Amino acid sequence: MDQRREDKHDESQHSGVLPIAQSARIFQLLTTKLGLMADSEILKKSLSLNTQLNQIGAGLQGAVFEQVGKPLAMKKETPGNETLRSKLYHEYILHCNASAVFEQYRFISSEVRVPKPVQFISREGNSAFWGEILPKTPQPHRMREDIVVMEQFLPLPKVVRKALISVIYAPEQNLDSTETEALLNHPTNEHYLAQIYLGKTNRSIDHRIPLRNFPPYLETMEQTGSETLPLASAMGKVYAILHWGAAINGEDVDTARFRCISDFGQGEAVDLTHDPDVVYQAFKGAMVTGDNQHFISQVTRSPALFATFRQGYLEAGNIILSHKRLKNKFNMEDFMQEYVEYAEDFL
Repeated sequence: MDQRREDKHDESQHSGVLPIAQSARIFQLLTTKLGLMADSEILKKSLSLNTQLNQIGAGLQGAVFEQVGKPLAMKKETPGNETLRSKLYHEYILHCNASAVFEQYRFISSEVRVPKPVQFISREGNSAFWGEILPKTPQPHRMREDIVVMEQFLPLPKVVRKALISVIYAPEQNLDSTETEALLNHPTNEHYLAQIYLGKTNRSIDHRIPLRNFPPYLETMEQTGSETLPLASAMGKVYAILHWGAAINGEDVDTARFRCISDFGQGEAVDLTHDPDVVYQAFKGAMVTGDNQHFISQVTRSPALFATFRQGYLEAGNIILSHKRLKNKFNMEDFMQEYVEYAEDFL
């Protein structure tokens, strides 16, 4: 479909308005975020007639921005990325599919959500939008590139970020209280969503890395008494819904803030009409590459944790296959056994 037609379709479908219940929830999250700011900062951001866009993240496809007073986030494509397979429009299509499927199977895993994609805006279209947004964009990003507008998930509260720095960063780097406070208040560390690494034990810590890019590792979570088994079960359900519900291989998908997933740019659609061996290879191949090997608990490192992941995957996968009438074609036990053997060889 021509991207200009896609812009028009999205505008008529969404018209910039979210359902009432969703808007109310986002408004509550937005006011909660303002409540974490100092009074002077609240007034500066809320009363400005020309609120600037703040960069809150970055990925392979582009940079992510927020605008205080708006309940949505925008991902703006990196120049040149539009020529690649992983271009933002490719990600948008997969994102829309995943969002719809996770809503459909919400009864399987109610604790996991996908931020809703709202609109795709191409660099060529919607002159009124570009005329308004470009002057508010940070100078290095002040050019027309494709944009996806999506629901914004708020970061973990400041008190959680402070605890994370105090427990993990400060002891490793011998930071004093002044340095710890400075790190906590650094602008790049205000947008932390906590990617969970159940498949990676630990690593050396560099406190210069922005906190939003730092995941809690398995060893740290175990040392602090965090409940990892429910996370492993939820992770198993996430991958099963991605695979058998959305038919997406899930390559380098981000699992963040314990309950949401995002970033579908490296993913690929998988045709479930293909033979089982082809489909199994597509899924298990993606599960051992990129960050997936860090998100998924490993049978050789944490047998009990992997058993919980496996059980969550099998339960969700079997429900979906029954719903789609595909249980005569695909077998969850067979697939999981193939994955275990493949992962042992690959990793």
